[in-house]
Amino acid sequence: MTTHIPSTYGQATKYGAALTGSDWPGLPLRIGHVPESGRVEGLATEVDAVLVWLGGPAETTIKFARPGEAAADHRFIRSSGMVDLLPRGTVLESVEWRGKPSTCTSVNLPEAAVRTLLEDALPGLDAEHGPKFGVVDTHILDLVHRLQAQAEGRDYLGAVYVQSLSLALASYISARYGGASERVLSPKAASLSSAQQAQIKSFVDREIATNFGLIDLASEVGYSPDHFSRLFKQAFEQSPHQYVLSRRIERGMAILRDETLSIAEVAAACGFSSQGHFTTVFKQRTGTTPGVYRKSARTTL
Repeated sequence: MTTHIPSTYGQATKYGAALTGSDWPGLPLRIGHVPESGRVEGLATEVDAVLVWLGGPAETTIKFARPGEAAADHRFIRSSGMVDLLPRGTVLESVEWRGKPSTCTSVNLPEAAVRTLLEDALPGLDAEHGPKFGVVDTHILDLVHRLQAQAEGRDYLGAVYVQSLSLALASYISARYGGASERVLSPKAASLSSAQQAQIKSFVDREIATNFGLIDLASEVGYSPDHFSRLFKQAFEQSPHQYVLSRRIERGMAILRDETLSIAEVAAACGFSSQGHFTTVFKQRTGTTPGVYRKSARTTL
């Protein structure tokens, strides 16, 4: 059971190949491998997009028009770690580059997806001032790289983690680079009640074998994911992702006593994507591996 963020995806385009599909619980990603030189024309985006570049450097010339202005050339040296921010409606007449090969990971922020994560409307990227190129922002780099690692299946941590990253990226982009309009905030509860905390605990324990997401947790008590995350940290003194991981390990420690189940079966019963991921997290949390823990539990019976 996982509530997915609405998104669209398709075949490879000028923006690269889809890295995520309809079963992905977070913001949609694409990846493109860019040769040492080339030129493309007629690039446009219908949604806010964040592009993260690795590789290079490359001399880059982008021709585009800011609102109310004639098209002009924007020249710069694109290097590894730079970020481009493209507000929805951006049209780039041409992009030309020459240098070393690079890789571009793009994250789209469709309005429907952002509304799923945040109760109150965000202004999004500042379309009035046009796109930004060659931005250096380590926080964006970190969030996008974490999302990409999850999309590529590297130690997949589950939908709660992916949607938490997506929420953090959408909130940060809008707050740091969004339009000037202020958010209209709705009245919000100040804390989670004891009954709501018990309801959350019950939901996690009931669904622990499934890949439920932050959206599912929040909807259980009737909040948007962004507001829920703040209330959760206040009540439980840890993030939803860390709490869920703790409960999965506690469940694993209990099930490991049943030696009729293989460690892979225990991992699946606790909601881990693989035995390897279960073993890694288990050792981080307990200081030992599931196999060693099982043997020690046997001797204490």
